[in-house]
Amino acid sequence: MTALTRLIAVLLLFTVSARVHAEASAPKVAGPPPGPSKEVRFPAFEEQTLANGLRVVVIEQHEQPVVSLRLLVRAGRAFEPAGKAGAAQATAALLTQGTTTRSAQQIAEAIDSVGGDLSAGASVESGFVDAAVTSDQLGLGFELLADVVLHPAFPPDEIDRWRKQTLDGLRVKSKTAGYLASTALLRTVFGEHPYGRPADGTAASLAALTRDDLVAFHRERYVASQALLAVVGDVTPADAFARARRAFDAWPQGKPVEVPAVEKPAARVQRVLVIDKPDAVQTEIRLGQIAIAFRDPDLYVAEVYNSVVGRSSSARLNEELRVKRGLTYGASSSFGEPSQPGWFVASTSTKTATTVAAVTTALDVLRGLAADGVPDAELTSAKTFITGAFPIDIETAGGTAAKVLDALRFGYGREFLEHYNEHISGVTAADLQRFARERLRADAMTIVVVGNAAVFSKELAEKLGPFDSILATELDFLRPDLKAAAEAKPKP
Repeated sequence: MTALTRLIAVLLLFTVSARVHAEASAPKVAGPPPGPSKEVRFPAFEEQTLANGLRVVVIEQHEQPVVSLRLLVRAGRAFEPAGKAGAAQATAALLTQGTTTRSAQQIAEAIDSVGGDLSAGASVESGFVDAAVTSDQLGLGFELLADVVLHPAFPPDEIDRWRKQTLDGLRVKSKTAGYLASTALLRTVFGEHPYGRPADGTAASLAALTRDDLVAFHRERYVASQALLAVVGDVTPADAFARARRAFDAWPQGKPVEVPAVEKPAARVQRVLVIDKPDAVQTEIRLGQIAIAFRDPDLYVAEVYNSVVGRSSSARLNEELRVKRGLTYGASSSFGEPSQPGWFVASTSTKTATTVAAVTTALDVLRGLAADGVPDAELTSAKTFITGAFPIDIETAGGTAAKVLDALRFGYGREFLEHYNEHISGVTAADLQRFARERLRADAMTIVVVGNAAVFSKELAEKLGPFDSILATELDFLRPDLKAAAEAKPKP
């Protein structure tokens, strides 16, 4: 098999994305819903735990000569030390940029030479490394995976390159209303909790990160007892477990750590924050609040709620805001469901002149679920969208690995995957109405609006009451009030 053939096979089969649970991104509207759901026969898997605590799960899929390796570690931004925002993303990004025995170029050449793929990143709670190779190159796949996870060198020149690229990207993003709205919402909802930290940190926090910070974060968080490894594809369990032991037996066990508890506000009231950006050509709008954890009993209800509200182009937000009223090019919603209660976010954008109309319409959509419930036909369609997509999600080795690790890292087993569609199908209209009334109250949403405030401020106050306001140029996402500290003036 040629390198090109291997590459094509890998790209077709390895489509893993770091789930961590939607990061309140700019609105994205899915295409048409999938057809009726088909019976899900989740592939069997075997699991072993190494002496150092590393959990390894293996799933055989021999249809194609490809193996996906996916390693998750509890090393996301929720575990960053105070004052080190951006450390999780930096550590993960630099894993593949040089080890104690290989340079970044040598790592890239090694994986490219066999038509494989190797990447790393971080999310809210997890650092992750993905590798995909053809089955005849599985030895190299394990070798490279273990090398970048266990022996990163954090070369100073690579740190400088990463810092420059990230700062350049952050400067660009910080000028966009969508980034400001999404980041401000999570910070406003979660306050000092690490779930509210910007994923990449800020310009100030990135500039202050040192190589010692990254080495320390890696040493403390990239440990075997806090990691999961999924091996999916053309491999036998015995072979995969043996390779995992050889590659990772020497990995230090480390100590467990927990995400700080999320403190829900005592009083659930609506809050409106306007970020004034006079040069904005349109307004970005986010509505959100603290929602549920992955292990919440209402997980399945939340999934169906989101399908009704904003997961697809036929959901209520897009139907009301775009199709019926022409207020936007798209509207969507998502849940973030980590180990502590996460977030619900509804997202859209609109012309500056229709800012208030878009906000009030979005609120009306959310109120409607609590007041009127969901008709049977709409409920069936919303559930079918989810159950029809589930089999598609596990058609690839990478997709299967992602689903398995999502279940295992939150304490679920095979039964969660096997009966997922069954639980979704069991959600009722009464469940949704209860959820809308008790768990996601429209009158307790935090609303962030980013745009040219001079145009809509008066109308916004008339419709929603008093609001907080801050200039976009004065934002600091690491401060509780989001306002950058005033520069000290020199004494005369």
